[in-house]
Amino acid sequence: MNKRQLANVYAQVGLESSVLSASQHQLTTLLFDGALNALGRAAISMENQDIIDKGNMIAKAVAIIDTGLIQAIEPLAKDPLAGQLLSLFHYVAQQLMLANLHNDRDKLGHCRELLQTIAGAWQTSLSQEG
Repeated sequence: MNKRQLANVYAQVGLESSVLSASQHQLTTLLFDGALNALGRAAISMENQDIIDKGNMIAKAVAIIDTGLIQAIEPLAKDPLAGQLLSLFHYVAQQLMLANLHNDRDKLGHCRELLQTIAGAWQTSLSQEG
């Protein structure tokens, strides 16, 4: 095993340890971080005209939104705020697919800004819970 492979294994173990010991709030933060990281990489890939990596990173962000963020909120959908957040997550996922299809940097940036805003509000709510 070379150094890069060892580093990847070490990083994976560290990530798994973080996930297994994380609270629900920390897991949601990790989901936001993962989606935003993927969108950042997608933007770089789009700029470099790396279609495969761009598609993979957008797909990763959409998967995090669909299987992580949306599923975490769906049980609370009767709450008006949760319902609006669900609609926003569905909108972001749809716009990301269109950004990928049309190679649209503006749509990608808009989606990233929306997720950053929601993630920031999430962090603020956590700090207020204290």
